[in-house]
Amino acid sequence: MGTTNVIRTASPFLLLLLLALPARVLAQAPAPPPPPPPPPVHEATGELAFVGTSGNTSTSAFSVHGEDIARPTNWMIRNRVIFLRNESNGDVTAQSFLYGLRTERTLNPRVSAFGEYGYFTDKFSGVDSRNTIAGGLSFKLLDTPTQSFAADVSLGYMNEQRLTGPDISSGTYGFGGTYQWKISPTATLDEDAHLIGVFDRSDDWRLGQLLSLTADLTSIFSLKVSYIVRYNNFPAPTFKRTDTTTSIALVAKFKRP
Repeated sequence: MGTTNVIRTASPFLLLLLLALPARVLAQAPAPPPPPPPPPVHEATGELAFVGTSGNTSTSAFSVHGEDIARPTNWMIRNRVIFLRNESNGDVTAQSFLYGLRTERTLNPRVSAFGEYGYFTDKFSGVDSRNTIAGGLSFKLLDTPTQSFAADVSLGYMNEQRLTGPDISSGTYGFGGTYQWKISPTATLDEDAHLIGVFDRSDDWRLGQLLSLTADLTSIFSLKVSYIVRYNNFPAPTFKRTDTTTSIALVAKFKRP
């Protein structure tokens, strides 16, 4: 009887303790991270890089990169221009121009459909002109306040006029991804890698990769170090497969929430 009385007396306190434990555990559990803020409705970016030497050797390297992104409801429209020119002792040793247009329609929080057009010329790599058009799907695989990763697949068409060898006119396939890591509130690492293959030749494919590190100086200006690799597995005859560009640029970015 004594044991029964103790149990009956303690049961209300045990019940209160059991009821309080889940609330205490929940109170101590870390709160889930807040969702990343929505991107701005409109942003424009301009980059300028220049390096010059004089004296025994006269050289200059100049590059400009402009990008404009608009985000109306459920849409993204991006225009991008990249121009590069290098001179040595009065002779042009490198010059390329790239224009890209991409429109993207959000289907759900993880999937988007896109269409894009690109124009490229670089006579120093054997390309007089290249026009491409493609469409496909983009999948958002990671989206946190500090990191994001998206992969896409596409089908399209390419017309490439070459300085040597036969021109290329064929259907294409493509896949790749973009990754961003906000290392700190003022530093960001970006990587963009995409492969495009040609249906007419299994060995005709090209890979483009951009790796950049951006450090904010002010709310508008930042310093950007980038490394670009362009690899063509089937280049025009007498031209090399790989072109690389390393640059340090001053960036100005304007945003409208």
